[in-house]
Amino acid sequence: MDFEQLRAFYTLAQTKNFTKAAEMLHLVQSTVTMRIKQLEDKVGKPLFIRDKRSVEITQAGLTLLPYAERILKLAHEAVNEIASLQPYEDYLSIGSLNSIWASTLEPILREYHVRYPQIAISTKTGHSSDVIQYLLDNVIQIGIVYVPPSLPTFDVIPTWDDEIVLVCSPQDPIASASQVDARELRKLPLLYVNWGPPFDEWIRQTLPRNYVPNLHLDKAELAIDLVKDGLGVSLLTRSAVKADLAAGTLKEVQIVGNKPPKRSAYIVLPKDKKNKPSVEKWLSLMNEFGYFT
Repeated sequence: MDFEQLRAFYTLAQTKNFTKAAEMLHLVQSTVTMRIKQLEDKVGKPLFIRDKRSVEITQAGLTLLPYAERILKLAHEAVNEIASLQPYEDYLSIGSLNSIWASTLEPILREYHVRYPQIAISTKTGHSSDVIQYLLDNVIQIGIVYVPPSLPTFDVIPTWDDEIVLVCSPQDPIASASQVDARELRKLPLLYVNWGPPFDEWIRQTLPRNYVPNLHLDKAELAIDLVKDGLGVSLLTRSAVKADLAAGTLKEVQIVGNKPPKRSAYIVLPKDKKNKPSVEKWLSLMNEFGYFT
């Protein structure tokens, strides 16, 4: 498909106004209209319903929209990737979860940057599913995730196992307890972070079927801040709370009975990228930091 037609389509879908779309694209309105018409002729269906007052996207347009967004995004990434090679010898793009960056990968990234200044580095952050999509779209060369994919063209390398621990503020009344039975978690003000499988299976077995957390969070860092503020307790990976436990700003309460499963992390990379020098250097550095099992 023509990139300029897709760009006009995507911009019009966002603005729903030909005049605004033309202004954003620095074009005259007739050019935008022509590009939309050419794209509609190509796909064989109308993409917008127009009248004097409004522009509404059709079902065909809604179907095309995510593909257009991905194509335009990949084109932008490709241009940036090529541009990043100058004046560098090589490049490396790594994707992972925010919690893994904060707890594990940041010192490795810092050392890599210092040790190999001739290699340009870029990072991407998202959920495990986002990171896998970045790999499939060739946006990154290395993904580090908690949920491993089953893809024949990718290597999946186990790295480390992370415990999930119950933490509270040192001022929380539960801090005086040395341990708590897993069945008692339902009675605690739990700031809930879902760590995915097998944690989600364990939590379903541990808590009542009708249990609904009062506060469901998608960032470990947010849970840590709220626990420190005394708003509740949380189940978090040990790597995420290691520094706070050592500093005494959080306290661990041992879980007895049905203990939570460990969280396994995996390196995922395309098989044809494994011998790329920048990739080899990253894997070697992770091994040096002790993150291979």
